Amino acid sequence: MYTIRDFLSHFCNDIRIQVKNFYEHERMRILNFVPVVLGMGICCFFNLDNPPALIWSVSFCLILLALSGRFKFLRILLIFCLGFTISQLRTIYVDTPMLEKTSEEPQSFFATIDSCYRTESGTNFIVKDSSLKIRLNKIFLSWRGKQAKDSVNDFMPGDRVSFFAKLTSLKEQPFAQAYNFKRQQYFNKISARGFIMSPPKKVEYIYQEITLSLLIDKLRHKINQKIDEVLDFDNASIAKALVTGTKSSISKNLRDNFVRSGTAHVLAISGLHIGVVGLFIFTFIRLLLCCFARISMYYNVKKIAAIVSLVGAVIFYFISGCSVSAMRALIMHSLVILAIILDREALTMRSIAVAATIIMILSPEAIMFPSFQLSFSAVIAIVAFYEKCWDFSPRFKMLTNIIATTVVATLSTSIFSVFVFNQLTLNSIFANIFMIPLMSFFIMPMVIVSLLCMTMDVTFPLKILDFGISAMIKLAEFSSTFSGSLFVMHSPSSLVMAILIFSALIFTLIHHKIRWIGPVGLSIGILLYYFQEIPRIIISPSAKAYGARVDNDLTCFNHCGYFRSTLSAWTKSVGCSRRENFKSKACRKFVEQLDDDSVKISADGQDFILTRNPDFSKNFEKITKDSEKEIYKNSQKTPTIIFLDKTNTKFRQI
Repeated sequence: MYTIRDFLSHFCNDIRIQVKNFYEHERMRILNFVPVVLGMGICCFFNLDNPPALIWSVSFCLILLALSGRFKFLRILLIFCLGFTISQLRTIYVDTPMLEKTSEEPQSFFATIDSCYRTESGTNFIVKDSSLKIRLNKIFLSWRGKQAKDSVNDFMPGDRVSFFAKLTSLKEQPFAQAYNFKRQQYFNKISARGFIMSPPKKVEYIYQEITLSLLIDKLRHKINQKIDEVLDFDNASIAKALVTGTKSSISKNLRDNFVRSGTAHVLAISGLHIGVVGLFIFTFIRLLLCCFARISMYYNVKKIAAIVSLVGAVIFYFISGCSVSAMRALIMHSLVILAIILDREALTMRSIAVAATIIMILSPEAIMFPSFQLSFSAVIAIVAFYEKCWDFSPRFKMLTNIIATTVVATLSTSIFSVFVFNQLTLNSIFANIFMIPLMSFFIMPMVIVSLLCMTMDVTFPLKILDFGISAMIKLAEFSSTFSGSLFVMHSPSSLVMAILIFSALIFTLIHHKIRWIGPVGLSIGILLYYFQEIPRIIISPSAKAYGARVDNDLTCFNHCGYFRSTLSAWTKSVGCSRRENFKSKACRKFVEQLDDDSVKISADGQDFILTRNPDFSKNFEKITKDSEKEIYKNSQKTPTIIFLDKTNTKFRQI
């Protein structure tokens, strides 16, 4: 007789056999899954409000390390715990003191300039070693006005300067869907922000510590100065982004054009830039050495060119500002060069795994920031696509490469574009067909030539580079005018993001037939995102500002003021592109003032009454009769009454 016990026994045996077959099939690619499990541990730590003490994390890791030799399945949990513990150690090590309270009065203090750069409205400084009584690390200072624009060349990293500024504390993450700006600044070792109230003054001092970091910062600053002297403002801002990674000078209008055209990735130093620099140096050195018969006969020209290419890529990495995407590209480029030197074939997906693991160990917080997410999602999808799905014909190979790469990169990064920036563009295919060849064959080679010539105080190549940058700007401006250039979308929930990310990783990293679970998971995630409930009401601390998503493309607020940036971010997070005041014409048909303390808002077909009167619900009928207002007009449901609590200290969403 076939019993339930027999059924369970056969079922468990089948599962064990399937797991063993899966392991044997994927054993050679096991390294690809290490950064995934490591990243899960890192994300777990950064999403906990009250993580356990360090002693418990370390103890658990040691226990798992001791047991993992006997029980191999515990190695997965060990890697997870290592990610958790590394994140905890990194957070303790950084230990950035944060300014707790905004200063009421401007303060006068001395500080050393860590970096300074020109912006559209003035100059920004990052200073350190301040003479303030409270212990702070670095301070981000903004100086606005015409004098600020003209005085940027008067200051240099390492200068000791006297400031008269008003300092403000960094804001906490206002609501769940908002970007955690304070966490990013914590790991950037920035303790506070401030506004300079009077022109800074240089102070002479005897001793100045000379470090490699200071020398690199001075070199980058001098390069920016040379670019500003030769090119006009817009072209100079793009050139500085491509050479030194300084993007703060790019005007909002210019940045929006690149975003709408789907070409904003060319402004961030990444694999495209590092790869082109390395390839250009490798090709140039190899051709140059081949011109000398004695060298080409007795030495391996290919390996010499590879080593010089690596040195050039490292130098460009430090000049460009050492971003996460540039670090990933440099590590992968180094592995390719190492494969050339050792006469071995470079394994691209393995290179990505090694690069991700190194970055997570050195800077585990990077996984929580857009640079890491966009960079690795794009490169994983592109490599998986070329490995599994695509075999190019020689005819029109370059064109098909660009189109395929652009489509895959756009689809793979769309998850994080919506999650972080609440926007999606569909114009990238057309723009990148022209933008990528322009970058690869003209602009980046001219960047290298310009850098070499600037060491000899020759700036003529910058004028040639100017033509390419002008073409970039015109192309971005032209393609940004197409319909469908930008869609504002609401933020996905944590559950939806987890389903989409893991489904995409299963489909791209696994070669077993189980990989087809990935497209199914992606479909489920997209459906859950489509039917996800969107917050309709937001109320600021102390109920100073409040508003609602009243339509598919409009949010209305009583006023913005101090919370302007936060309310703008909330507007995007709920999938709207327009933010208006209650008194504006667009909001009048959705907002009705009941009395001095109460307002009725029609949000997505539902009526809400926001009131500061705690007895409003009890006296609702009386207030309606006295005010002679038709509360239920054009409403099929009873309005939801929300009390505006002045004692509340956090943002509320309903």
